[in-house]
Amino acid sequence: MIARVALDLFVARGFDQVTMSEIAEAASVSRRTLFRLFPSKSDLVWDGLQSVREVVRERAAALAGVDLAPSQVMGELAEPFLRQLDEPAAAETARERLRLLGRVPALFDHPPLREIEVIVASMLAARGASTGAASPMLVARALVATTFAALMWWAEDGEGMSALEATQAAFRALGRVEEGEA
Repeated sequence: MIARVALDLFVARGFDQVTMSEIAEAASVSRRTLFRLFPSKSDLVWDGLQSVREVVRERAAALAGVDLAPSQVMGELAEPFLRQLDEPAAAETARERLRLLGRVPALFDHPPLREIEVIVASMLAARGASTGAASPMLVARALVATTFAALMWWAEDGEGMSALEATQAAFRALGRVEEGEA
């Protein structure tokens, strides 16, 4: 898998030090094929995010009539793909990607990630979810950011805990803070 080869190179040498030519050579594909499949290096890091976006879109449609607090929305949307990380090989790859993201924050500016925020905001707005004075987009970004913060913690310090458990723990803790119980 080309993205796996690229991730190994990024981890070993650093994201900025690896070229697309080096990735193509290491993956035994032509540069043309590499750029057709992955137009940018960040697309290699985010490999699979398009399918996550589709899962989020499908779950958002399925939950259209369900009354959920904003903090519950993200848990419901994220659970299907976070459960996939229960498999050890998938978990290790996700941890490596998340650690890389922590070292290269510019990678967080990726179009499918922004599209997920829009889906969450649309779901909040369509349901008339109470977001107080905050816009649904602000709340959506905060929910996605909280999810990623929990996953980043899980990647670095969360041994013995699943990605889903780490995310759920973060949202539960925020709920207690929100209620003044922290």
